[in-house]
Amino acid sequence: MNGGRLTIAFYKAKNNKNATFIDKVIAWWTNGDYSHVELIIDDSMYSTSPRDGKVRAKKHTPDNNWDYINIDNINTDVVFDFFMMTQDKKYDWLGIFGFVIPTKDRTNHWFCSEWVSNALKISGCKKLFTKNPSKLSPNDLYKILTQGE
Repeated sequence: MNGGRLTIAFYKAKNNKNATFIDKVIAWWTNGDYSHVELIIDDSMYSTSPRDGKVRAKKHTPDNNWDYINIDNINTDVVFDFFMMTQDKKYDWLGIFGFVIPTKDRTNHWFCSEWVSNALKISGCKKLFTKNPSKLSPNDLYKILTQGE
């Protein structure tokens, strides 16, 4: 898996009848279309979400509610190791309030874009080397990966 490709999936909250109230609030508050982000390797999605309440993997079924970005030259072994280290860690409800009020980073709780950004950063994504993952929303991450900031 070393030096492989992975896909990043961004969940569209705007104009999505399946989006929850929380999805719509996150997208609105972070000024974009997206409320959630996942890493996809093969046919498995890796992330954490309020729906699942923890860091987990699950099967991905593509649909029109997601936008996708492919990233090459990522050490997917490191991504998987990071997943194994953080698997079942709780969703970081307090951390998402860090977009509104100052909060302390916690390494035993994760929100989606924080977890994905950390996984990408430690696996070699140069666009994230200078970024603080706990300060990135799904919309911030999408902009960094597609536009460079």
